[in-house]
Parts: sequence; C-alpha cells; structure tokens
Amino acid sequence: MAYAPIASLCHDRIKVVDQIHQAKLILIGHSKDIARYEAELAAALRATPRCHAVFLSEEPFWDIIWGADPFSRQQFMEIDGDRFPLTVLNHTTSDIFAFNRIPYFLLTDLGFATRYALRFRRNARKSPEDWADHFSNCSYRAAFIAEKRLNPKFAVSFPQEDTFGLCRFRSLVTQDYKTGQVLRAGAGWRKAPRRQALGNWHLDKLMQLDQRCRFVSALENTHQRQYVTEKFFDAFAVGAVPLYFASQGHRVHDIAPANVWVNLFNSDIETAAAHACQSIDAFAFDAPFFQSYCAIQARLADTFANPAVLLAEQDRLSAALIGELQTLATGV
Repeated sequence: MAYAPIASLCHDRIKVVDQIHQAKLILIGHSKDIARYEAELAAALRATPRCHAVFLSEEPFWDIIWGADPFSRQQFMEIDGDRFPLTVLNHTTSDIFAFNRIPYFLLTDLGFATRYALRFRRNARKSPEDWADHFSNCSYRAAFIAEKRLNPKFAVSFPQEDTFGLCRFRSLVTQDYKTGQVLRAGAGWRKAPRRQALGNWHLDKLMQLDQRCRFVSALENTHQRQYVTEKFFDAFAVGAVPLYFASQGHRVHDIAPANVWVNLFNSDIETAAAHACQSIDAFAFDAPFFQSYCAIQARLADTFANPAVLLAEQDRLSAALIGELQTLATGV
C-alpha cells in the first residue's frame, strides 16, 4: 500500500517472502509498474505457475489515466507473447474501498481526523445566526486550491461506468469563475512551491482558508461513486460551502444532504464547466440552509470526535483487504 497508516493495518497478516517460488501472490501497486517490470513479472509467473498476479490500485485517477481497463476485475497481462491472469482490485472492482462513515483516503493520514475533530467541534457550537453573519462577511467568495491541468487527456470520460476525469473540468471552473474575490492556488495558478513540498500541505490549506470563504472547491480529480477525499470535508471544516461534482449514485450523498453543498454534476463533461459558474451563483443562503448547515457540522463533529468510528473504519478496510487477498491466495 502507498500509505504507511494503511499498510500498518495489515502488515502482521501479510508475509513478504524472499524467494518468488514461495509466493502465492504478486502485488502490483500501479498500472505503470506492469510495463516497467514486465520482464521480472513474466519470469516470476512462468517459474511459479501457482502464483497469482494482483493489481491493487488505491487511486481511480491512476486507473483512468494510465490503466488499460479500469473496470474489469479479471484481466490478462500480455508479455512477450504470453497471457498471464491478472486480478484487478480497485474502487470499482472490489468492496475494499466501500466505506461506512469515513472514506478510505481519510485513513491514509491520521492527522486528518485530529484536525477535523478540532474544527468541527468549534463549528458545531455556532448557531444559524452565527453562520448567517459568517457567510455575510467572508473575505473570499470562492477559493480553489488544486493544480492547473487543462490538457484534454485529463477529461477522459466513461459515462456508462459513471466515472469521469475531472482535472480539466476543475481547472476550467477555477479559471472561469469571476464573481467577487476569488482565491486561486496550486501549481500553475501562481508562483509558489508545490504543495506536496510543504511540511504539512493539509494544515497549510486549512489555515489559509479557515473562516474566510463562502465557497471552497472540493472537486476531485476523478468522479467515482466510492471515491471521496479530504476535499469535501475540508470545505465544511473551514466553514464554507463545498463545490462538488456527484451523480445521483455517488456516496457523497451519504455524507451530507444536498442543500449544504453545490452540486456541479453534468453527465456531459465537455459542457459541464460552462454551467458550473451559474450554479454557484444561484446557491441560496437562506434560513433552511443555515439550519441544515448547523446539523451537518454537528454530524461531522460527532464522526471525528469519536475514536470508535475511526477504529471501526480501519477494521472494516483491513478485513476487506485481507479477505480479498486470502481468497485469491487460496483460490477459494
């Protein structure tokens, strides 16, 4: 696994062997690695026919940009004229990432839960009147923090699978939204170090935006129904309305009701950006919204203030992952 907190959940139940003939599974973590190590993979699988190749992908963006087939669980690798079976485990083909209350990505850094617990507890103390005053006095009407990616390759679309690449769409909205004071940050928008180079990019983002914005972009790099990152939660944590892109079947609807965030979804991804700015400006800051906004802040405070919720989500994830690997290793 790419993230140490996730790997640590399972390390004592997965034995890494020194010799390929001892292995029951070969785990591949990125589609690029199949091509990068194809000679080694072919040699290992020829030498150990009972060994099963598994592509375990944690990121839908990797799958749709670089993967040959992001949606089929059972596939084959073509290497030097031979075909080797390959099982693909990702957000679409497996329940590993099918969260209950806390999405997978928020488990990759335990600092997420700590920072959210503090802010949601503070936010939950505010009344509807407090929020009305807050949204009337924000420094920024909207904030967008994400890398500028206008290349058409980032607009790959699979509507039949309810999966869309959103990087180009997100960048177009960032570029085109002009109402009021707008903050644009991230590689390509202004001269600054890459956010990944910061000591704590997530805390830096929260500090920049905290209680200063009406709207905060929570747009993902990919629309996939189980895929929700920290972005959606960040917007609520800093006291803003999230801008999101979600079809009717997206799991984000299980996290927050539709009247506390702006849904920019349009199944025609090529024209979606043109309508997004209008949708943002049409959002109503009315009495029902302020009541609902108080309720979601209380709900999120309860989620992140309770360690049992986080532990249960970790247990669910590790059990699902180990279950998948045990089934493949034993052939049951």
